[in-house]
Amino acid sequence: MTFQSSSSGSLTSLLVLLSAVLAIFASDSLQVEKKFQQREMNSDAIVPLRSHSIYAPYVDSNLQNKFWDFGADAIVDTNRHIRLTQDRPSQMGWLWSRLPLSAENYEVVFEFSIDGKASHLSGDGLAMWLTTERAKPGPVFGNMNYFTGLGIFFDTYPNSRHTYTFPRISVMMGNGVEAYENKKDGARQEIAGCSIDFRRTKVATKARLTHVKGVYTELAIHHKEWDQWETCFMRDNITMPLNPYLGFTALTGDVSDNHDIVSVQSHNIVYKPRSAEQLARDRAAIFAADKSTASTSDKSYQKYDESGQARGKGGGLIAGLFHLIYKLVKWSLILAVIAAILFAGLKYQKQQNAKRF
Repeated sequence: MTFQSSSSGSLTSLLVLLSAVLAIFASDSLQVEKKFQQREMNSDAIVPLRSHSIYAPYVDSNLQNKFWDFGADAIVDTNRHIRLTQDRPSQMGWLWSRLPLSAENYEVVFEFSIDGKASHLSGDGLAMWLTTERAKPGPVFGNMNYFTGLGIFFDTYPNSRHTYTFPRISVMMGNGVEAYENKKDGARQEIAGCSIDFRRTKVATKARLTHVKGVYTELAIHHKEWDQWETCFMRDNITMPLNPYLGFTALTGDVSDNHDIVSVQSHNIVYKPRSAEQLARDRAAIFAADKSTASTSDKSYQKYDESGQARGKGGGLIAGLFHLIYKLVKWSLILAVIAAILFAGLKYQKQQNAKRF
């Protein structure tokens, strides 16, 4: 009886300790969300958008998804990704939200992969869409031409000569009347863009589109190092269509690649009503911060930690080191407590079995 009470006490203490550790972990997650809110100009709330998010296994038991449609050559691998196109010529695939995006301010983070057998020539690329139309296949990276809304093109194959390099991310705002100039890679129609090698990366490739109406629109890419984001563009004059559909498409021609969507996570960034003067102050503040933290050699380049906070060169290294140490200590503590509980449980069971004899 004495052993039982002491063992029970030990187990209770260990469970309390585990609860405390898990509480620390939850607190850390809340702190990350708080930093996320601070980065989004002190927003009042960050609300996940289930209707515009998708991740493994992607489909239900009926091989459908109530919030998303996919079609053409797209293949769903329930453990890994939605493959919009295989590494084969003349393929086209798409993934579209069934419901329009009603939020005025939002952030869409999607993980993708573009890879194939070719080491030099590959194509054609992948696109993200926020348009009034949906699921209409066509020649613009697998989507219809004469679209209305925003198209972000992850282009891996140049159809003509340019002063910049490929792979290239370019942005076009379609008005429903003007056709995308495919032979010139939409160079004249590009309202923002950057040259980033997002193909065959060593870390998970992600894109993060943040839109705060009347303040700014930013696209950041995760492709070089873990938890480091590179700003492709930040603009204050992009007007999104009202209630657009969110979509992803890909296309291959004579050259090809695997184009995969791994996950999509969308959030509604909620603000209390703000006056035009407040929006102007917020806009001025965020662009002033962007100029002060950007590199002098390339003002479009900026690194972020995983919570989204901007980091300077020296500060980023030190902050990254402390962040790594903190995570190692935290997870070591959690694993140690779990191991201790298992050890105490096995010891208790052994003692009980011994008592029977």
